[in-house]
Amino acid sequence: MNKGTYILLLKLEEQLKIKLKNKNFELEIGYYCYVGSAMKNLHQRIGRHISYKEGNYKKHWHIDNLLEVSEVKICFLIPDGIYREIEISSTFSNFFIPIKGFGASDLKIDSNLYFIENLNIFFDLIKEFI
Repeated sequence: MNKGTYILLLKLEEQLKIKLKNKNFELEIGYYCYVGSAMKNLHQRIGRHISYKEGNYKKHWHIDNLLEVSEVKICFLIPDGIYREIEISSTFSNFFIPIKGFGASDLKIDSNLYFIENLNIFFDLIKEFI
C-alpha cells in the first residue's frame, strides 16, 4: 500500500528562523517530530523528504524549510490507507511543544511540528500508532 501517515524525527543542530508568508517561526536546537500524510505516493513523499538536501526540489510544504537544514533521524510509516494525521498530531500536542501554525494550514489542528524534550516519551507514543 502506498498511502497513509508518516512521522519524521528530525534533529536541528542550530537555531533557525523561518519566514512563511505572514508567519515567523523561531526553532531552537534539538529534536522535532513532523506528522504528515500522503493518500497517494506515500513512499515517494518520504523519499523526497529524506533526500531533500540532495535533490533539486522547489519548496512546496512548510517542512521543506526545516528539511534543508536539519537531519532526518528516523521515519515511521503507517501505510494503511487511513488518514491519521490529525489523530497523531492531537496526541503529540498533549506531550510536546507545538510549533503553532507549522504544517497544519489546511487542518483543524494547531501544528504538525513538535519540539521533543523527551525522546523516551516520543518513542513510547510511537508504539501506540505503529
